[in-house]
Amino acid sequence: MARMPMNERAFDDAEYARAEEQFRRVREHLPEVAVKELSREVVKRLAFRMPKVTHRPDFPTSDEIDKLCAALLSGDRIAADNLIIEARQDGVEVETIYISFLAAAARRLGEKWDADEITFVDVTLACGKLFGIMRGLRHLMAPSIHADRIERPAMFALVPGETHTVGIGIATDIFRRKGWEIDMMVGLDHDTLLKRSDERYYRAIIVVANTDDLLDRVARLVLALRISHPLTHIFVAGNILDHYPEIEGVVGADGVIKDIEEGVARLEEIVELPA
Repeated sequence: MARMPMNERAFDDAEYARAEEQFRRVREHLPEVAVKELSREVVKRLAFRMPKVTHRPDFPTSDEIDKLCAALLSGDRIAADNLIIEARQDGVEVETIYISFLAAAARRLGEKWDADEITFVDVTLACGKLFGIMRGLRHLMAPSIHADRIERPAMFALVPGETHTVGIGIATDIFRRKGWEIDMMVGLDHDTLLKRSDERYYRAIIVVANTDDLLDRVARLVLALRISHPLTHIFVAGNILDHYPEIEGVVGADGVIKDIEEGVARLEEIVELPA
């Protein structure tokens, strides 16, 4: 296949770097069991995107997936990036990169992890690179991910396990009185919340937590939302901000919202941006 010139925006280097930094900080701030859950989340959310039919001519072979996994597990931080860039140069569509290369690699890594063929440290390293590649290609992947979704301005999501619901209810009511169609997700487990959120394309998602021992759940939810909502602005709000001044960087959010007035201003700015 003839090589195609790469679009200069093929990789969002800044977003890739943010994803790498997030995984580094997660390893510093969260216990090992929580880091394992985040790695499982990457594997699960990406592998879920892989279609049942995998014999299309533009899909990678088993050997190509093995090569990508080896690159992800290697100490070379750009080896996997180069394989993806080569595939793009060979004309592989970005949607195929997402639903076959990355998804298949995630599934293969999960199988190796379950079979104890790779260690927790190995898979965490590989998942961090996978997540970084996905974030680096987010602007190209987003159209196919968001296709056929109903667009809504924003969603308020109470972190699974949180029981303090008064604040999120008040905030949602304020925005609804302003005429916004706001979805509120309260009392849902992690998977159900993600499944329901996948039905929409949101300009902004506000993750709300008040209890100080829910940092790991906030990080897991934000990471999962990043995969299914690649262009959405994600913020953290609630009393948990008082306990973790660095929460924005640890969980990979775009920012924090400290009060309703600030929230109204930030969301109005986002909604007015071009889609």
